[in-house]
Amino acid sequence: MKIPMANVPAPTTNYECDSFKAKVKTELKFTYQDATKRSASLPDLHHEKNAYFGFFKDERHPVSKEHGFTFDQLKDNSVFDPKNPKETFHVKHTEAVRKRCAAPLKTRWMVRSSQAYGWLPPLDDPKLGFGRGNLYHRDAMDLSHITVGGNSSSAPVGQG
Repeated sequence: MKIPMANVPAPTTNYECDSFKAKVKTELKFTYQDATKRSASLPDLHHEKNAYFGFFKDERHPVSKEHGFTFDQLKDNSVFDPKNPKETFHVKHTEAVRKRCAAPLKTRWMVRSSQAYGWLPPLDDPKLGFGRGNLYHRDAMDLSHITVGGNSSSAPVGQG
C-alpha cells in the first residue's frame, strides 16, 4: 500500500509555524506514551554489558588487579619485568609486551589462529594447497648414490 503524499505548502508566517509545532507536539506526546508502554516489557539494553568485545571476554581471568588504597600501592610486591623499558604495575598492557607477544589472549573461545597452537588442529593449510609436503626432498635431492647397479626398485621406499 502506497501512502499518498501530502500536498501541503510549507508554513510561511509565524502563526502557521507555531500551529504546526503545537500539532506535532501533541502527536509526539502520544507517540512517546505508546512507545514507553510497548517497550516496558523489553529488557533494558542500556544497563546490560552488550559491547562487542564483551562476547569474547572470559570472566575467569581478570584483566588486572587494581589497588584499593594508596597504602597498597606503596607496599606493592608485584614482579619486576627487566625487559620492560618502563616500570609499571600493569606489565601485561605495555607496548614492549605487545611487541614481543608475551601476553596471551585469554577469551571464552578462539578468536585468532595463534590461540590454537598446541591444542587444536591448525585453521589454515600449512601446505598452501600444493598437496605434497616433501616437494624439496623429492625434486632436489640426488638419489644416485643410493642405488648401485641401476635398479631403482631396491632404493628405500618413497625415494625412488
